[in-house]
Amino acid sequence: MSKMRLLPLCILLGALFFSHLPKLDAQDQDSADLVLLIDGSENVGAANFPLVRDLALRVIEGLDVGRDMIRVALVLYGADPEIKFYLNSYDNKADIRNVVQGLKFLGGDDSNLGAALEQVTESLLGPEAGGRAEEGVPQALVIISAGQSTDDISEGERALKQANVFTFGVAVGESASAQLQAVATEKSFVLSAPDVRMVTGMGDQLLPYIKGVAQRTIVIETEFTALAVSKRDIIFLIDSSMGSTSINAVREFIRKFIDTMPIGTEEVQIGVAMFSNTPSVEIDLNSFDSKKGLISALGRIKPKPSPDVNIGAALDFVRTNMLTSGKGSRIQEAVPQLVLLITSKKSRDSVQQPAEALQREGVLTLAVGSKAADEAELKQIAIDEKLVFMLKDLRLLLRNPKPIISPLSTLSGVSNPETPTEPIEITTVQTQRVIRDIVFLVDGSNYVGNANLPSVREFMSGIVTRLDVRPERVRIGLMQFADRPKTEFYLNSHTTKQDVLANIAQLRLMGGNVVRTGAALQYAIANHFQASAGSRRNQGVQQVLILITGASSQDEVKRVADQVALAGVLTFAVGAGQVAENELRTVAFVPNLAYYEQSFAALPSLVERIMTPLITVVISTSGGERDVAFLIDGSDDVRRDFGYIRDFIIKVIEPLDVSFDKVRVAVAQHSDRATPSFYLNTYKTKEEVLRALRGLTPVGGRSLNTGIALKFMKDTVLSSNYGSRAAQNVPQFLIVLTGGKSRDSVKEPANALKTEGVVPFGVGVKNADPKQIEAISHNPSFAFNVKEFSQLSTQKMLCFYWMVLMFPKMASL
Repeated sequence: MSKMRLLPLCILLGALFFSHLPKLDAQDQDSADLVLLIDGSENVGAANFPLVRDLALRVIEGLDVGRDMIRVALVLYGADPEIKFYLNSYDNKADIRNVVQGLKFLGGDDSNLGAALEQVTESLLGPEAGGRAEEGVPQALVIISAGQSTDDISEGERALKQANVFTFGVAVGESASAQLQAVATEKSFVLSAPDVRMVTGMGDQLLPYIKGVAQRTIVIETEFTALAVSKRDIIFLIDSSMGSTSINAVREFIRKFIDTMPIGTEEVQIGVAMFSNTPSVEIDLNSFDSKKGLISALGRIKPKPSPDVNIGAALDFVRTNMLTSGKGSRIQEAVPQLVLLITSKKSRDSVQQPAEALQREGVLTLAVGSKAADEAELKQIAIDEKLVFMLKDLRLLLRNPKPIISPLSTLSGVSNPETPTEPIEITTVQTQRVIRDIVFLVDGSNYVGNANLPSVREFMSGIVTRLDVRPERVRIGLMQFADRPKTEFYLNSHTTKQDVLANIAQLRLMGGNVVRTGAALQYAIANHFQASAGSRRNQGVQQVLILITGASSQDEVKRVADQVALAGVLTFAVGAGQVAENELRTVAFVPNLAYYEQSFAALPSLVERIMTPLITVVISTSGGERDVAFLIDGSDDVRRDFGYIRDFIIKVIEPLDVSFDKVRVAVAQHSDRATPSFYLNTYKTKEEVLRALRGLTPVGGRSLNTGIALKFMKDTVLSSNYGSRAAQNVPQFLIVLTGGKSRDSVKEPANALKTEGVVPFGVGVKNADPKQIEAISHNPSFAFNVKEFSQLSTQKMLCFYWMVLMFPKMASL
C-alpha cells in the first residue's frame, strides 16, 4: 500500500537509505521535470484564456528554472495536443516567459484530455525530450482544465501512474474537478477555482506542491507489510556494475524485505551474490540465521564498475556454488528455491542454457531489469514472463514493491533433481499447458535462396526450442514449396524436440523461380492436417500453420486462405524480401498475425513476438450453445448505410445453428441511449430472428454514448432475465459496431463486460476511434476497423467471426 505524505527532507533521506550511505548526487536535489498541460478549448474561452496563461506565468516565475534545476515543458490541448516546448527547449526563465506570453488560444469544442495525457507520457518525459527520470529526477505534471474531457482518459491516467509522475490539477469550475481528482496522484493535489477570474491567484497555492517535488519533501512512502510465509531459500543475484544509487536502492529493498520475513534455518533463508564479468558470493544461505546479521552484512555490499556483465556465468555460479546443501540450500528437502536477478545491462554471454539448467532443478527464477537490460533475455531467465519486471529506475523497487514481494513470498514449486522433466507447480503463476499441432510451410524458391536459409532455420528452431515438443503436447510438421509442394516430415514423424531440431537443421531448399503459395496451402490441408499424418484436429487440438515466404504468390491465395481458416487452422504469415505485405495479411488468419521484415536476417528476432499468439489460442468445443448479442450504431450518421449493418448481422449468423437451445441472438442499437431491438429470449427460431433483422430500422440520434450502451448490454441484454445462459457456462459474445466516436468513456464498461466472462468484438467504420474500438474488444486481434460500411461483409472478416462463434477461443490472440 502506498501513501503520499509531506515529510521533512531529513526524514525522507533516512527513510530511503541507510544513514551511513552516501547522499544522492547534487543533481538529484532541488530538481524536477515539470510539464504544464493547459486546456485551450472553448471550455476556457478566448476571453478567459489570458487568465489561464497568467497562471502559468506566475508558476514559472516562482520556480528555480535551469538545466540542472527545474526544467519546464508546456502543452496546449483541445481537439489535439500541441507541444509548445520541451523540457530541453529552454534553459532559462526569460526564454520560457517569452513563449508563454505569446501563447494563442486554440479554440474548438473538443477537449481531448486523454489524448493529451498520452502525448505527455509518450513524447515529453523521455530523455530525448529532456526528461531525467532515469537519473532519478522526479517528474511532475500540472493540468489546468476548465471542463470534462471529450475523450477517454483512462489510458493516459494509467501511463502517468506507471511512470510515477506526480500529477496535480487546477480545476476551473465544478465539471473539471472530479475528473482531475481521478487523474491526480492524490485528490488533495487538485485545486479548485469556482470562477475563471480567480484562477490567476492560485499560483501561490500551486507552487509549494511543485517545490515539494523538487526538494523531495513530497514523496511516496511505501509500507512493507510483514508476511507469514512458508519455508523458502531466496538468493538475490545483483549486477554490481549498476552504480551507487541503484545498488543503494536494491540494498534497501532487500533490507526491508528481510524485515518482513521470518528469518531462520527452519524458515526463510536469504543469500546474496553479485556479478559483473565474474560472480562472487556476498552472503550464503547459511551465513546468518538472524535478521540483524543479514542486515549488517548487506551494508558491506559495494558497487563495482564494469562495462560488461556475464549473466549466464552468474546463473551457473548460483546453481553450482550456492544452491548446494553445504551452502545451506534445502533443495533436497523440497523447500522452494528462488533466485531474483537484478540487472541494468544485457548479458555478454548466453543465458539460455544456464537458465534452463536452473529450471530443470526446480528453481523458481524471477528477473528485474532497468536501463540497458534486455527484456527478451530476462524472459528467457524467468520461469514465466509475468515474473519479469522492467523498471526505469531501481528506486521504484521502494515505491512499489508489492508486485515483486508477492511472488517472492508466495511462489512454491517442486524441487526434484531426480525427475527434471516434470513441470514445476506454481501457486501464483498459471503456466499454460500448451497442446497444438504446428506445421511450418517454407518457401523453398530462389526468392529465399541458400544465403537466407540459415536465418529461416534459426527462426523455426527458435520457436521449436521454446515449445514442449512430444506426442501428447506439441507436434511439429515441416513442408516446403516453390512451383510444387514437398513434405519434409509430418506431425507424427518425430516424437522428440531433438529429432525435430535435427531435421530442421538438415533442410535444403528445392529452388526454382515459380512460387505457388495457394497450391501449397491446399496441399497442407489435404495432406498434413489429417489424422493419418498426426493431426489431432478431431480431438479439438488447435491446428497452426506458419508460412515463411520471400515472394508473392503466382496463384490464387485469398480464396484458399479463407478455406484454411474455415478448416479451423490458425495461419501465421511471415515474410521478407519481395513478398507483398498485403498478401501476408490476406493469408494470415487475421492481419495481426502477419509479420514482415525487410531482411531475412531479422526473422530470428520475430520469435519472441510470435510466441504469445502462437501458444495462447485454445479452441473450446463446449457444445453448440452460444449467446450472441449485437450492439449496433443506430444514430443519424449511419442512416444511409444502415442496410450494410443489417446485412452484416445476417451474414454473421447465417451459418450458425440459431435456435432457443443452441445459438441465441439479441440486437440493440445505440446513439444517445441504448434501445433494444430484441432480446436473447425474444425469438426461438432462426426464421424469426432473420425476419426481425430484415425489418430493422435505425432508431436515430445525434451523438453516441457507447459506454452507457455497453453497461446496458451487461446489466440488461446479457442478463438471465432476458435470456442469457451465462450461469449455465454458455459462451457469451458481444459484437459492437459503430460508425463514430463515443462521447463517453468505453474503457470501464468494456472491462466490466470482460470481467463477467463476455467476449466483446469491436468493429469501427468511418469516423470510429480505433483506440475506443480496441478498448472495447477482448484483445487487439478482436478489433476491426474499415473505411466504409460496404466493406463490413468481406470474406475475411466473416470467416473470423464464423470461426470464433463456432469454435470459441477462450484465450487471447
